[in-house]
Amino acid sequence: MDNIELRSLPRILRIEGLIPFTGCAILLGFVVTLWEVGFSGADWILFIIAGVAALLVHIDGHIWNDLMDLEIDRKEKSRETRRDRPLVFGWATPGEYRKMSALVMIIVVVLAAVLTTQRVFMPLLILLGLFFDYGYNHPRIALAHKPFTEWYIFPWLVVGVTVTVVYAATGIFSQLALILSLLHGLMVTCFVVSMMRRDVHSDRQGGKCTSSVLYPDLPHSTIYGIVTLLASVLMFYPLSRVFGSTEPAYLLVITTAVVAGIITILGARIDQLTTRSLYSAFPDFELTANNIMLQQVVLSLVYAVVVWIILLVFEGIV
Repeated sequence: MDNIELRSLPRILRIEGLIPFTGCAILLGFVVTLWEVGFSGADWILFIIAGVAALLVHIDGHIWNDLMDLEIDRKEKSRETRRDRPLVFGWATPGEYRKMSALVMIIVVVLAAVLTTQRVFMPLLILLGLFFDYGYNHPRIALAHKPFTEWYIFPWLVVGVTVTVVYAATGIFSQLALILSLLHGLMVTCFVVSMMRRDVHSDRQGGKCTSSVLYPDLPHSTIYGIVTLLASVLMFYPLSRVFGSTEPAYLLVITTAVVAGIITILGARIDQLTTRSLYSAFPDFELTANNIMLQQVVLSLVYAVVVWIILLVFEGIV
């Protein structure tokens, strides 16, 4: 790995994907841990270890995603989507990527072993994380090249990380962690669906059969946003039961509905642009769609922070 160029690292880290998913999941896990046991009742060392392990598994997913999509990335308009391609540009080699993945996984195994000595069910949660990693990204499985992963992988990635870090810190499988992380998982996956819509042309050329490639005329981003909006309403009763009060439940549901509504409007715009690009010449499609998609990313980050603040306020911490 000595020859890999440093400018490859931002692409490997992929902050625009790392922070909204695993980063925000850890943020939610922190505030749920406070809500469950308070600051003094948590094992913050285990929380940090679990958070680092989750981040490393996610980064390993980025490494294998680049390896799996190498030929597709050669066709993708990197300048318009503002994504560097280290393997395409020659900044790194597949062999160096595989060595980096091996190093990352050695560290993850060590961290998992430490966690397992304290939390008996931790291996199951680690295996779930590895399923998300290798199931989606490894060339031999390549769920990323199949439709409907936006429904059965991405939202549950956030759930898995949040539940894991809370369990590591408290030994509790938290209902609140499950509900909040699912809502955020749906929220942030809206941008993934928009990304799939943006990449429909290069994905089709590369033989990647996402939902958008399989059903190009469906407004996938709009549909996913509406489902997220409906999910927020359906979670009112479970949240009320968990909190023992309707006030924080109302506030969380309203916040989720408002942000989901805005993200849905942005998604509908991407659906319109995608339809236009399918049936007419639209040279600026990728760039325009990418700008809208980044707005969805920012909104999902804002949502996670607002939820964090709401819980801290109702717990009397701030």
